[in-house]
Amino acid sequence: MRHYEVVFMVHPDQSDQVPGMVERYRALIERGGGVIHRSEDWGRRQLAYPVSKIHKAHYLLFNIEVDAGTRDELESAFRFNDAVLRHLIIKRKEPVTGNSKLYEEELREQEKDRERERRREEEAEARARQREAAATRPAPAETA
Repeated sequence: MRHYEVVFMVHPDQSDQVPGMVERYRALIERGGGVIHRSEDWGRRQLAYPVSKIHKAHYLLFNIEVDAGTRDELESAFRFNDAVLRHLIIKRKEPVTGNSKLYEEELREQEKDRERERRREEEAEARARQREAAATRPAPAETA
């Protein structure tokens, strides 16, 4: 069995079907006696150039170990699935199991977004407490 790196792009209108597609391809690989060493969902990303008048696509990456027959079956499944815009299968010398640079960048972006959201919520709570405190404070007495 040989090691391969598989990257494929899914039509953005079919993004909600990606988990089902991944499960189908995973089953195909495992049914052929293969092993998935790494699976990454890079999400929707801008394309470098339009493909069939489409400017964004949902990217996925697999590092797999399969025989030639299973690889051909997987490639055929990509070719006959209209939702898959492009696919690339590269032979590797050994399995790659660590996160890719692109996926690590995506994880960092998600962490930054979570941190930003947490800060916004804290600021909103602080403003609400200030408004509440100002509303409960008695008005200053007028002197004539």
